[in-house]
Amino acid sequence: MDPLQQLTLVAAAMTRDALIGDGASDVSFEPPSSGASQTKFSANGATGTLAVGPLFDLSALQGDGETLSRKVGLEERLHAYGARDVVVWVPPGASIPADADQAAGQVADAARELELGQKGEVAFKVDIAIRKTGSEGSYMSVLGGLSQQWARFTNQVMGEYQLDASSIFRLPEDEQQITQMVDFLVLVANGIRNDGTTQTVKGDDTWRIQRLEGVEEPIVLCSPPSSAIDGRAVRRLMRRSLREAEESIGGASGFRIAAMLTLANSLDRELVTTALRGIDPLLLAGWDYMPLLVDGQTKSLLEPSPPLG
Repeated sequence: MDPLQQLTLVAAAMTRDALIGDGASDVSFEPPSSGASQTKFSANGATGTLAVGPLFDLSALQGDGETLSRKVGLEERLHAYGARDVVVWVPPGASIPADADQAAGQVADAARELELGQKGEVAFKVDIAIRKTGSEGSYMSVLGGLSQQWARFTNQVMGEYQLDASSIFRLPEDEQQITQMVDFLVLVANGIRNDGTTQTVKGDDTWRIQRLEGVEEPIVLCSPPSSAIDGRAVRRLMRRSLREAEESIGGASGFRIAAMLTLANSLDRELVTTALRGIDPLLLAGWDYMPLLVDGQTKSLLEPSPPLG
């Protein structure tokens, strides 16, 4: 499947599960065709159309040969490992591991612990560097995925330090695991005796995975590591996606679903909800449901209206 067809399939499957979770019945969809951004959808005895709106730079992905090659390589190895209904959400900024076989083995092992419809996580070992810059005070500056945790190091470390966690793009969902990581790094830092000394240790970059009914080939959702998305970019992509969705559906009868799909380090760090405030209300008119799909989770931007709700 091409990347757009994959997005449409994931969006349809996650939207189906979200509606069923809200009490809808007889929910199904047709498998999207190649290059399609929309598919036929049924729920509660009614029919309509679902269109996907990619809220990340899909064109940058399609133009990045190395990222596409790694994406396809990981998908092929996942298929060989039997993880054929697995979706992998690569956090923004992260690179797909060059060793596709090892990465696929880790994902497949984690996926075996999940039932169909469940989501989980897979941890990849990455380097974290700790440098002692002084022996006075108790302070650590932090770069990368642990930057929001910097205050937890204060008053625990003995001296001044710089922590480079730029190879971590997503933290685990379990707060206890984050605490264990912080405590371990504090222990390592306090073991460094001489100023100017750097010690490198292993940490975890933890990615979301899920098993989705209706997905028959593994799908890796990603963007190039250099593809930066801010609030303005998300707003621009949303305007474009809604216009394109409107054009693709055209005068089709029945209800209309615009499924917005984005990449973010976690659900609480998505930029779409804020960007929605700057969208022309006319672009939202006529849509019966607008779910936001991010990091394997679903959030309603527009609540389902009849016959969906």
